[in-house]
Formats: sequence, C-alpha cells, structure tokens
Amino acid sequence: MKKMLILSALLCVGVLFSAAAKEEQNYKYEYKESKLSYHNVQVYKVLDHRDAYIVMYAKGHRDVGTISVPKKWYSNSMTAQSKLSFRALPKGMYPYMTVFKRDGQFDRVMLTLPISRDSPIWGVADSTHKVEDADKETFDIVY
Repeated sequence: MKKMLILSALLCVGVLFSAAAKEEQNYKYEYKESKLSYHNVQVYKVLDHRDAYIVMYAKGHRDVGTISVPKKWYSNSMTAQSKLSFRALPKGMYPYMTVFKRDGQFDRVMLTLPISRDSPIWGVADSTHKVEDADKETFDIVY
C-alpha cells in the first residue's frame, strides 16, 4: 500500500513538472526594447508667465525643484509634434508632470493638471520678471 502511495505521488510530481515546463513560443513580432522612457514627478504649483510656464515640482522626497517650460513648445495643432502638451487631471489624483525621453534624450513633456485656472495649483508669475531660459530647446530636469 505504501509503495502504491509513493509511486502515485512521484507520478503526480512528474506530471506537474512536465506541465509547468515552458515551451518556446513563437511570437508574431520579434521582441524589441522601447526607445521611449518616461519619468513622472508630482507638481506643486504652475505659474503662468508671458513667455513660459514655471513649474514647481517634487525633487526627491523633500525638496522642491523649479523649471521653466517655454510656451513656444506648445502647439494647438493635432498634426504637429509639440514638445509640450496638457492633459486633464482625473478625479482623486494629484497634479503631475511626465517627462518623455527617446534614446536618453529629451523628447517632450506632458503636464497633467486641473483644467480650471481657479484651482490652487495655478498661479500667475510676475510679468516684470524675465524668465532666463524661455528660449531653450532642451529640458534639463533634476529629479
């Protein structure tokens, strides 16, 4: 009786291991690693200036970073590839900024913010203040 029990247990274990063994699968498309990567950071405040948006964001876990995003990067056209885009903030989420990189180089930035400018996240920067890097072409952010 014990021999039958041990033999059936070994048989079950063998069947389980053979069923769990993975066969090589032939996929329709060859695996390719994406060239696009992204990084999300929480946004505390966005100041609207004549030349740029000044974004205050979470830098690390304790610091606040500030970076300017030129307004000339935004394009209202759906056909043009713009470096700046906006997305409506879903309910229950905090505002955030997504920085996209292609091949390790800056590609574009997306701000996910409340649509209403009455929201406390939006502010107005002093118009007499000159934004130094309002004509920049790259986005060098420190996380």
